[in-house]
Amino acid sequence: MDVIDTLSSLTTACYHEPKVHDHELYFQLSNINLYILTPLTILGLFFNTSALICLYSPPKITSGVFVYLKVLLILDHCQLIVTSAALLIPQFCDSHHLENHTFYQLCMLERRFLKYTMPRVELLINTMHAWTIASLSAHRYWKISRPVVSRYKDTVKRAGKTLIIMMIVILIFRSPIFILELQFKWTPLFRVIRRPETTELLTPYRVIYHSFLDPFFANVLPFLSMSIFSILTLYEIIKSKHFAYNQLNIDGSTSHKHQTHQRSQQSLSLIRKRAQIVRQKQEFRATVSIVLMIILYLLFHSLQIYNIFRKWELLYLGQCPIRRDYIQSHISNILSMFSASVNAFIFIAFTNRLRSYFQMLIRKTSRSLSTNSDPPVSPKTATSNEVNIFGNIQKFDSGVAVL
Repeated sequence: MDVIDTLSSLTTACYHEPKVHDHELYFQLSNINLYILTPLTILGLFFNTSALICLYSPPKITSGVFVYLKVLLILDHCQLIVTSAALLIPQFCDSHHLENHTFYQLCMLERRFLKYTMPRVELLINTMHAWTIASLSAHRYWKISRPVVSRYKDTVKRAGKTLIIMMIVILIFRSPIFILELQFKWTPLFRVIRRPETTELLTPYRVIYHSFLDPFFANVLPFLSMSIFSILTLYEIIKSKHFAYNQLNIDGSTSHKHQTHQRSQQSLSLIRKRAQIVRQKQEFRATVSIVLMIILYLLFHSLQIYNIFRKWELLYLGQCPIRRDYIQSHISNILSMFSASVNAFIFIAFTNRLRSYFQMLIRKTSRSLSTNSDPPVSPKTATSNEVNIFGNIQKFDSGVAVL
């Protein structure tokens, strides 16, 4: 408590807005948003939409991983939209501040209701996104380490209940940033404003929640859980007999020779072996894609972890952030959006759905081209009489002759 009282003895928190205090930094961040953030958002939304289409296309996944992937892709959409909106809309409205400007009325709505609400919605979605990936890593480890139990208990209903409970806990954890930090102002215009006592002053609430609880539960703890479960999953893959492909050949035949078996028993054994190989390949492909998602998430969010330790350092030294800290924080947001875009790309790349779709598209295209290239057949020559080598007359359709 002495440390908290010492930190709270400071009258106000560090307030530094680039638009007001550092115009050069403001224009640098604006260029990053315009030339990097905007194309990244468009590509990310395209990839995530394609991944959702692949996820819902048959054959549909019936296990709990379907729920985790669906929620993850939806949160990827939300993260891309909300993060880009929280950065681009204020930048756009900075040039529409007079009544004669085209989008003045829309920007007034942004200033009245979205200016302080959008960053907090972004924090909520980022927390849900991080814990969804952490729960997906735990689910994958449970499915790999307990294959028999998970085959019966890994259901869509069970995964849905788990995610609902997790989302409710996150909403409760994030409720103070809406209830305690925002308030409605009715005069002279109805709008949403910040509470100065919880947002501008360095109170014990701000020190405890934003300096310790928020970084730990929203970043450090899911980061550690992803790392631990990813390492355990890779260890289970290496040692597990369920991924021991050396016991089976790719063509479905056994690695050791059977001495004497009946043909029916051999056929049944080969069918079971092939089914087991297909199941093993599917599990291995899904595991590799999920682990790769988690590893890339850890790589792209490592700068955020560094920013947290940097924040604790500045808080301990009683200093305010400098220009480098703002640039690093902005770059970490760009990397997190890139991570949300890459998740869908990895999911598409490691599934057979995209390959099957392109194969079907190629077959349909080749059939249509071959049909259009065939010369039209005259009704008079629809049938022809030809004599075979034995001297018999044979009638056959010309269309069958082409095939």
